[in-house]
Amino acid sequence: MPRRPSLEPIFDKRRNRWQVNVPPSHSDSGKRTRSYHKTRDKARAFIEGLQGKTPAATIPPTLAMEADKARALLAPHNLDLVQVAQIFVEAQKLLKDTGGSLIDAAKEYRKAWESRNSSNTFGAAVTAYLDSRQNLRERTLSSYKYTLESVFKPLADMTMADITTSDLAAPLANKGATAARMHQRNLGGFWRWASKPPRSWASTEALQALETPRGSSDADIQILSPDDVKALLAAAEVEDSAAAVAYAIAVFGGVRMAELERLTWGNVKEDHIEIGKDIAKKHSRRLVPICPTLRQWIDTYRGEAESSDQIVPANWADISKSVRRRAGWAVVARLLADSPEPTRGPWPGNACRHTCASVQVAIGTTLEDLTFKFGHSGGHDILRAHYVARLTKKDAIKILRVGPNGSTVDLPGLENKSKIQKPKGKKSTK
Repeated sequence: MPRRPSLEPIFDKRRNRWQVNVPPSHSDSGKRTRSYHKTRDKARAFIEGLQGKTPAATIPPTLAMEADKARALLAPHNLDLVQVAQIFVEAQKLLKDTGGSLIDAAKEYRKAWESRNSSNTFGAAVTAYLDSRQNLRERTLSSYKYTLESVFKPLADMTMADITTSDLAAPLANKGATAARMHQRNLGGFWRWASKPPRSWASTEALQALETPRGSSDADIQILSPDDVKALLAAAEVEDSAAAVAYAIAVFGGVRMAELERLTWGNVKEDHIEIGKDIAKKHSRRLVPICPTLRQWIDTYRGEAESSDQIVPANWADISKSVRRRAGWAVVARLLADSPEPTRGPWPGNACRHTCASVQVAIGTTLEDLTFKFGHSGGHDILRAHYVARLTKKDAIKILRVGPNGSTVDLPGLENKSKIQKPKGKKSTK
């Protein structure tokens, strides 16, 4: 058995250090190495430490080569093989329940890190978004501003990448179902914009996990009875001729109130009203037929209006409230010096449009035709759920016969169809 070499430090004048030549049998790497020390005592202490170790086992050449390659790769990072092995073992312990690899975890961490560091605060993102949406209609832009700057104001200083679903849900917690859905729609448009490259300030996952508030669709849809229509149009005639024709277009044409405010007399043709892309809510042109009842109201109250004149008066918002209060609905009307006591309860939202659609369905208008006339994006199922069987045909005809100045509109073709035809047969002998 070969004798273990004796170790003794040698003074190296050039380095001014005590040198210890460590043979392969004492080296951790299995190769001959050198070690330098300031004093001979420190060198001898180092030798004593080496002699107390078990001689290194012979390392296969291929393993030694791999170790050298690994050491070269780790040197720029100031790591050795033992440190890397310890890090790997600890990382695998953390990943054992996820089924992912260390590389997958590193990629996810990098993605999250880049997202956090390249993200923007909610408030700054909102400012950038609203600046980029100046082409929207004033009412639409105001809705976005209220949602993002007021309702979600508590998130203004938070980094978007750090905002969770619960953070988004908190400002909506105390809102009613209808309001919450509206704010969530506005938030969705902004959030998707912020998530797209080149911004990539947020992930869509937080938004997608946000539950949409549920509400009864029936509770949102209310229509006017024949008596309600008579009272509304009579009150409009008392208020103003422009108010009378405006409400007639809303009831008998189903034009949205926001669209009505942008209509001019130039949009009113001989047999239809043109709702252009610049007027329509959905930016899709459509034609609203002028029925005989609406034609009488238009002919009665258009007067000398020019094509460029707006149909509704400049102070339409206040005049509209006065009309509804005169008719008996509980609406605050500041133009009325002596407001009558309300007898009909709160004004139902979109009542004129819903009434018109219900009338059309009751008299036999197909859902395909109604979809185009009304510019409804919800499809036949939504129209069917909202408007079918809301009115009897008898009540629908009563509404269509409401003419200006208390007159009754003749509907010969429609009225004949509404009469019940008795089957022909022998007369009773009783």
